[in-house]
Amino acid sequence: MITITLQNSSGVYDITTLVPTVTWSGNYKQCTRTLSFELLSSPIDKSVPSVSIENGNYVTLLQDSTTLFTGIVFSLQKSSEGNTIKVTAYDRGIYLKSNKVVKKYTGQAPESIVRSICSEHGITAGDIATTGVPITRNFIGVSLYDIIQTAYTLAAAKTKKKYHLVFDAEKLCVLEKKVNDKTLVLEGGSNLIDISTTNSIDSMVNQVAIYDKNDKLIRTIKNDDTIRLYGLMQSQVKQKDGEDATAEAQKLLDDNGLQQKITVNNLGNIANVTGGTVVVHEPHTGVYGLFYIDEDTHEWKKGLYLNKLVLNFKNIMDEREAGSLPNKTGSKTAGKKKNRQIVHLNLGKKE
Repeated sequence: MITITLQNSSGVYDITTLVPTVTWSGNYKQCTRTLSFELLSSPIDKSVPSVSIENGNYVTLLQDSTTLFTGIVFSLQKSSEGNTIKVTAYDRGIYLKSNKVVKKYTGQAPESIVRSICSEHGITAGDIATTGVPITRNFIGVSLYDIIQTAYTLAAAKTKKKYHLVFDAEKLCVLEKKVNDKTLVLEGGSNLIDISTTNSIDSMVNQVAIYDKNDKLIRTIKNDDTIRLYGLMQSQVKQKDGEDATAEAQKLLDDNGLQQKITVNNLGNIANVTGGTVVVHEPHTGVYGLFYIDEDTHEWKKGLYLNKLVLNFKNIMDEREAGSLPNKTGSKTAGKKKNRQIVHLNLGKKE
C-alpha cells in the first residue's frame, strides 16, 4: 500500500485518495529520481477535500512504512478540459546538477570529496562507497554532480568497479553497483509479464586511432571482426607525453561494441531500481542471466503495481571527466569531455 503526502504552506496532507495514478522513475545517467502523478483538483466525491499545490511544495511517497521518495514539486500542468493537475517532482539530486562551484581537491579520495560537499552544502551523507584512490583536480564552474561523478570515474579506472549516485530519502548515497541481497529473480509464468530485446550498433566504435600531442598518428587498434560485419566506425584519443594511451583506446572499443539491452514488464517490487540487479529467466526467448538495471519505472494505477525495467548485461556507470589537472606552472590544463569527441567514419564493409 502506498501513501502520498503533500506539505504546503498550510501544513502536511495525505493526498493518496486524490491521486489515481503514480509514477516513480530513475535512470543511470541522471542523479535525480522523479515522481509524477495526477492530482484531482475538483474531486467528484465532494466529501474528499481538495488541496492547494504549488511549485516548491514537498511531496513524499511511502510504501507501507518505507519512504521511497521525498522531493520538491518542480512542474504543474493543468488543462481547461480536465479536473486534474499533472505534478512532477524531483528528489534532492536536482540540486547537485543545478549548483556549480569552483573547487580544488589535492590527493583526496572520492569519498572524502563527497563528504566535504555534503558538509559545505547542508546535505546529509548516507552510505558512501570507499575507494581509497587519491584524486587531484581543479573544477571551475562545474556542477556538484559532475564533481562527484568525475571523482568516482577516475577512481573506477583503478578499482575496476562501477558506482551509482542516489538519494535515499534525504541522504546522499554513492553505492557500488553489484549483486546484493536485493537482487530478485524475474521468471516467466511468475512475476515476469513480458520481455523484449534490442541489439544496436548506433554507438559502435571498432577502430581507435592514437595520436601524439602534435596530432601525428602513433598507431591504431581495432576489431577486425566487427569492421567486416558493420563497416569502419573510428574514434580517436590523444596520448600525453610519457603515457601510453593503449588502455584508454581499448576501453573505447570495449565500451562501444554491440549494445544489447532488454526491456521487461513485471509485477512491481521496490527493490527494482536503477543501480541494482535482477536475474531474468524466460524460457520462451531463452533469456537467462544476471542483468544490471539502467532505467526503472514504477507505476501504481487502479490497484495494480507494475515495473518497466531497461536491463543491460554490462555493468556501466555515468562516466564524467570534468575539471582539469594543475600543471607544473600552477596554471590549469583544459579538462576533456569523456567519450564526446567520437568521430564515426563509416566507410562501408570490407569484402
